[in-house]
This record gives sequence, C-alpha cells and structure tokens, in this order.
Amino acid sequence: MPIPSRRTLLLSALLSAASVYVWANPPPQGMTTGDRRQALDRFIAKKKFVNEPFYRVDLDEAERLKYEAWVNQLARSLRKLSPSRQTKPVVLGMFKPVMKKFEATEGEDQDRFLGYLVELMDIFGVESSDGLLSTWRHGYDMTEEIKAREAQLQALNAQALAAMTPDERALLERLHAMTKADAEEMLRSLFGAPVFDGEGSKMWSATATDRSSTLTLVERWGSLTLLWQVDGRFIYTRRL
Repeated sequence: MPIPSRRTLLLSALLSAASVYVWANPPPQGMTTGDRRQALDRFIAKKKFVNEPFYRVDLDEAERLKYEAWVNQLARSLRKLSPSRQTKPVVLGMFKPVMKKFEATEGEDQDRFLGYLVELMDIFGVESSDGLLSTWRHGYDMTEEIKAREAQLQALNAQALAAMTPDERALLERLHAMTKADAEEMLRSLFGAPVFDGEGSKMWSATATDRSSTLTLVERWGSLTLLWQVDGRFIYTRRL
C-alpha cells in the first residue's frame, strides 16, 4: 500500500478521527455526574462562534450572541437532566429543536454548530449520532462512509506499526499515554519547541538533523489529532 501524502492523511484525519459523525477513539465512559456538570459549565462559559482555525467567519455581534445563546441554552437544559436521563436517545432528542433553529443559517455557521454538538456528545459519552448530524447537514447518513474512512486509517496504522523500528515502537508506547490535556507539554518535553507553530496545528521534529520524522497536533473545534509521519515509511494517526 503506497504511503499517502501528509495533506491526504490530514484531510482523512479531519474527516474521520476528528469527524463530527464518528470517532476513532470513543470518549471516556467513566465521567461522574459532577465531572459532567463541571465540563458543561466550562462549555457554557466559552465564547462561541468566534474567528478560529477552520471557521473564518466574522459574524455581526448581535447574530453571534444569538447563536451562542441557542447553544448555551441547550447545554443548560442538558445540565438539568437527572443522571438516569443522561442517555444517548435523550441527549440527541434535545439536539433536534436547536438544529431546527440553525436550518436558516449559513453553511459555515452550521458546521461550527455541529462542532459544539460534538463537544456535548463527548461530555455525555455519546460515540455517534447514528447519522442524525450528517443527515441534517448534508441530507444523507454518512455513518458508513465515515466508518470506511476510519477503516482505512486503522489499516494505515497497522501498516505503520509493522514498519516501525524497535525505538519507534518504544516511542509509540510513550505516545499512547498522551492525553489531550498534556499532549503539547509531552511533545515539548520530548522534542523541544515546535518546528512549526501555526493556527490549528503544531509540528515537532523527532530527528535532530532533518524533518524525516515529524509529529503534528491538529486542533479542530475542540478535537485534537496526532499525526506521526516518517517519510517514505509510515504515517500513524490518533485522536486524543
């Protein structure tokens, strides 16, 4: 199997590992009710629909505040759910009235709105919308399409593992301990300052003399993906 380009893998990772429809690594299921409330409080406090990587739209402030209020009201309603009702059908069902409000908005704003819904799904441990989000945004259920992309990424990861040297496998073991919260700190401790630091992504070189082995963190709407590429041999991806 030929090694695809960094751009091709990055696009695949964004569509699959950081997708709004299905994820390579499901969110942790062990979040307590208290943890969930704190996560929702942090979500509500965050300023929304602002200019950021993958969302280059400057909304009128009144419109931005309106969209933010819609999303925050949803989060507050979810926060009021009793633990017994914090289930996938209830959570997705509560999405639907807010999705209706966003039907008349611009496509870029709809995409960003879906990113916020994914963050809420993550908080409640909902691994997939079963096509609800993609059907609303694109008119059809993309679940199988995303699963196919995920299978391709998993195949590339298996190929990467087979191609790794013992030292690279040892590094991979260390990377498996990496979390979203400590990813940048760990990479800085291992490799120093990034060789590239741009909006939405940071790249480190694992080799001192060149960039034949690079590790890149790609952030998209609260989701973080690691891409490790060794030129000519493998690319490994993981959603943190």
